[in-house]
Amino acid sequence: MPSKMPALDCPDEDTLLVLVRGQLPDARREAALAHVDACDECREVVARLLEPAAARARHIGRYRLVRPVGAGAMGIVYAAHDAELDRAVAIKILRHDHGDAARLERRLVGEARALARLAHPNVVAAFEVGRSDGEVFIAMELVQGETLAQWLAVPRTVRAIVGVFLQAGEGLAAAHAAGVVHRDIKPDNILVGRDGRVRVTDFGLAADDGLVDGAAILAEGSAPTRSATGALVGTPAYMAPELLAGGKATLASDQFAFAVALWEALYGARPFGGATRDALVAAMAGRPGVTARPVPAGLHAALARALRFAPTARWPSLRALLEAIARFARPARRLPYAVGAGAVA
Repeated sequence: MPSKMPALDCPDEDTLLVLVRGQLPDARREAALAHVDACDECREVVARLLEPAAARARHIGRYRLVRPVGAGAMGIVYAAHDAELDRAVAIKILRHDHGDAARLERRLVGEARALARLAHPNVVAAFEVGRSDGEVFIAMELVQGETLAQWLAVPRTVRAIVGVFLQAGEGLAAAHAAGVVHRDIKPDNILVGRDGRVRVTDFGLAADDGLVDGAAILAEGSAPTRSATGALVGTPAYMAPELLAGGKATLASDQFAFAVALWEALYGARPFGGATRDALVAAMAGRPGVTARPVPAGLHAALARALRFAPTARWPSLRALLEAIARFARPARRLPYAVGAGAVA
């Protein structure tokens, strides 16, 4: 999966340490945050660098921080223990090294509210949002497992891939039914638990105020695989053309992102390529590219419709798309042995 940035693009550890300390100049901080959000390796380094700070502040509210498990442009996520209810949880704490902390705080609180509206087995559960010693945090379900991007690093059958995406689609459809647009559906924001249950996570952008500024988040010449900036509003490689053009996020743009992710999982490459925003949008106006991997024609056609340039030309809802692809997750039907034997006789 092409989710990692090339190693040559990675800042050195000294730069990441300065970033963690909040001392990186503004001109470099935005680009560094964008890179960290898109690069698995750099997120691991940042999490390790943050570990000493976690050791000094072992508690936030009633939660004991155990270890950092991830970091992005918006927040740092820790595995933690809820002493009152004696359970493991995930704690997302707002980053303090970002220039627009007030806006990110609104997003974090908005994420908690969005999750609270989505009591669904395929959506990460939110338990509490609060403030402790000046830090804003959200307590969430801790999923023991891996991201969908990591799960897809191992070769999978078409049936298995569609089955996992159907679970994720159920969570996203529940969000849509509650009036929530995710805005940043991608393999890194979908978790595959060890129990086999799939959860959609990271609804922070669903709470973002105002319109998505596609022109701002992907400047001419920037790589579309990178997340936007510190004021993240989506991941361009999975964004619908109307978002890249500066339009508003809708249920149809979520459907497009879901289809890009599933197409990438099935074919091993994204349906549209382009080194700049304009090139990416131009590619989306044509037919999606394919590889030699065998994918059933009906499944290909269902995804091709979800990837159409005009939102009104896509499926009328994500639910309709899920119904169209559901049959490709079922085992092939076989005639009973006795019927076959009778035919031979």
